[in-house]
Parts: sequence; C-alpha cells; structure tokens
Amino acid sequence: MTPFGANVKGVGIPFMFEARNKRYMTLDIKNNDNDRKIFSKLAKKAAVVIETFPAGDMDSWGIGFRQLKEENPGLIYIAITPYGQYTDKAKQFARMPDSDITSQAGSGLPAEMGDVPDAGEPYNWPLRAGMWAGWYISGLSAALAGIVALIHRQNTGQGQMVDVASMDAYSSMVGIPATIGYTWEKARPRIGVLDFILYPYGHWKCKDGFVCIAAPRDHDFRALLKILGLWEIEDDWRYTSDRIPDILEQATHLHKLIEKVTMQHTADDLVKMALNYSKKSARSKWRGGGVPIIMKVMTPEKAMGNKQWQIRKTFQEVEDKDLGKYYLSSSFVKMSESPPRVKWVSCEIGKDNDYIIDKYLKGV
Repeated sequence: MTPFGANVKGVGIPFMFEARNKRYMTLDIKNNDNDRKIFSKLAKKAAVVIETFPAGDMDSWGIGFRQLKEENPGLIYIAITPYGQYTDKAKQFARMPDSDITSQAGSGLPAEMGDVPDAGEPYNWPLRAGMWAGWYISGLSAALAGIVALIHRQNTGQGQMVDVASMDAYSSMVGIPATIGYTWEKARPRIGVLDFILYPYGHWKCKDGFVCIAAPRDHDFRALLKILGLWEIEDDWRYTSDRIPDILEQATHLHKLIEKVTMQHTADDLVKMALNYSKKSARSKWRGGGVPIIMKVMTPEKAMGNKQWQIRKTFQEVEDKDLGKYYLSSSFVKMSESPPRVKWVSCEIGKDNDYIIDKYLKGV
C-alpha cells in the first residue's frame, strides 16, 4: 500500500518505514507440515512469539500457545485479535480481520470526538483519528504487556499467554467519559472542540489559523482572562465547576467569548502574550502563579520546518543498498546508555530464510 502507487524499486513507502531492524522469513505454517516444524523449533528458542491470526488458528495447526509451552515453558505468547480469545463477541467476529477503523468505530471514541450535536452537517459527524491509532495502541499494549511478562519470567521462570484485543486497547482510552457517564447515569454528550473534563483546554481560531489553549486550573484561567482583556467575565466563570464542558450551551458560550478575542490576534502574538505573562508571574507574588499555555497549531508542513527535529535527530537519514537514501523517524526517546537506533532497513520478504535457519536452527 502506498499513496498514488509511488514506490521505490517495487517497495511501498509505508513498508520502508516499518521495515527497519527486522529480518524477514517466509513460512507456510497454514498448509506445510515441514514449515510448521521449523516454526516450532524457532519458538522453542524464542523469548516471545507474537501472532495475529484469528483466535484458535495457531492452536488448530498444532503450534499455538498450548502446544509450544510444552517445549518452552518460559515462552511469552502474545496474540492480537479484534475481540480477543474468548467471549461470544470474539466467537462471532473470529474470522473478521483486525483493522484499525473497526477498532475505532467499536470503541465509542469517534462519537466522542465528533462536533457538538447541534453543529449541523457535516460538522457533527463522528471522527476517526487521523492516523492508525487503534492499531498503534494495540501494538503498544502488546509491547507493554510483553515487557511485564518478561519481568515475571525473569523472577519466576514462567512464560504466559498474553491476550490483546484491539477493541479493548482502544476502548480503554474512552475510560474517563464512560466512568463519568455511568456515575451520572446518562451518556456523555459529544463535545466537539471541548475537552471532556478540562476547560479551557482545546482549539480556538485566531487571525491566521488556530491556537491551542490550556488553562484549566482556576488561577491559570484567571491569568488567561487578564492576557485577553476579559477580566470583566471572571465572576461568572471563576471556578472549575462553573466551566464544566458537559453543560454544552454554557461551555460553548464561554468558548465564543474567548474566540472573539483570539480572532483579533495572530497565533504568534497570542503565544508571545502568554509567555511574557508567565515569565512575570513566576517572579511576582501578586499574579497568583497562573501559567496559561498557548501554542500555535502547526500544519504538518510547518511542523517539519521546526529546528527541534534536527537538533534532537528525530528524523534520521538511512541508506539501503537497494533503496538508496531516505529519512525515517528514528526514535522519540533519547537514552544515555542504550540509545535506540536504525541498524538496517530491509524490505525483501524471505531474504533472511537461510540466515535465520543457519543462526538459530543449525544442528537442531
């Protein structure tokens, strides 16, 4: 899959991003008995096995967790499926391939992210995240669970089955609204640009685009009013309880009052106003310690021009003997003793078959 069919020597651009630091081996474990034996031998030496087949398939082929743990009691077996390994829902959708969009849709979160109900078409449509958030959260959940399982194995010698349901992983991000709705015995409203708890905490239009504003604490909010010249409304919105986003008409009214002022300034001016106030607030005992945060909402093109990325080497130039030079996001963490790195980029499926067999199965 690649935008506009663009590729480099037959390799799609997204795969180039995903292919770093991996070895690629091909096995037909569904139909080939010998390949299943090879897989079983590899799993016998493995710390972790991750699979994404429909629930029960690996077990039916004789190479599921139930069988593999007999030869490797310390094996950590991570299975990722839409609804997990049990429940009626998992059985009903067992043959449904895992997809990001279904994880998002089934979680309830897109409806939370859509605009307010009375916004009118098309603004009140439910929204999906602009990237594959469901898939990435599933992968992150699997990685974190795998690390905990490795620590448990280190302490006890025991392996275990890790059952990751992508629907669970993404739905967990809806936790607070669901808990509040259950407690109040009514569904949370769709609140559009508002946050589901904090206010002000969202996006506002300005003269040349948008800014995000975070000033949810009472003293931060009062500082924001001073910056924007809106102190006359302070009495009506003084406390957090006065600014509950669930009271949509009330919160929307305040949103418009703030936006009427932000529309008179550029994003850079608003950011500067907040920074200058915060510097003075840090030195003054009379300003109440309020620190409102205002930041310019950047387009991807403008964000890529930020020198921060070059200084921190967030994007790294890599070179592949077949694909040439190109940039990858290298790492989002910096570690003093064991920094992550791109060791190689490899995109040829099956090219490591002999290497893996020679390295791990020689003499077995």
